[in-house]
Amino acid sequence: MKKPVLSCKGPVPQDMLEILMNGIFAFAMTLIVKNNIPLPSGNVSEDIYFFIEFFFSIFFDGFSFIFTFILLAIFYILAFEIMRHCVSVDRICVYLIFGFLLTIIFIPLSSLLWSISDAPIPYGILFHANILISGLTLLCLWVHIFNSPGILFKGTSQGYIKNLSFRIGIFPLTALIGILIDGNEISFGIIPIIILYLIPIVICVRNSRDF
Repeated sequence: MKKPVLSCKGPVPQDMLEILMNGIFAFAMTLIVKNNIPLPSGNVSEDIYFFIEFFFSIFFDGFSFIFTFILLAIFYILAFEIMRHCVSVDRICVYLIFGFLLTIIFIPLSSLLWSISDAPIPYGILFHANILISGLTLLCLWVHIFNSPGILFKGTSQGYIKNLSFRIGIFPLTALIGILIDGNEISFGIIPIIILYLIPIVICVRNSRDF
């Protein structure tokens, strides 16, 4: 009996995984729009003060949306940088990718839980924990790949491996710092979180290299 001819390496086609990643990130980015940008009510009003009050009310919500969108975009870029340096994926890669995508979905869902709940939910802790798990899962994926000669692209330099490891690792490190800060006194404000994560975002962008 002849063995089936496989058209791809690994248990799952790599291009199918990338399509799935695109869909999950698109879904997560759609959720942050729904969660953070409130729509005006259906009541007709010609009062200019109504419109001024509405636009001022969504200013900080829009700021929060932009921040979360940028954060998801950074994770998206890092994830696809990893995929671009794979010649194939094994089962461990597939499991870690699914775990990473699950944590990405929970980033906007945690903000939705905070907004609809009447109980005092520690949003800061939830957000930091989400980023911590997302970053660690992505870092584990990258460590597994660059330690697997059959998976890592042969032209990948040691300098690039260290660079990408640093850019991924700075996010779970920042999240751990955030948990330690919010663990003493629970913070419900979005501005301190934005300021905290601006540091790894700027560092990640400034240290991006193609080699």
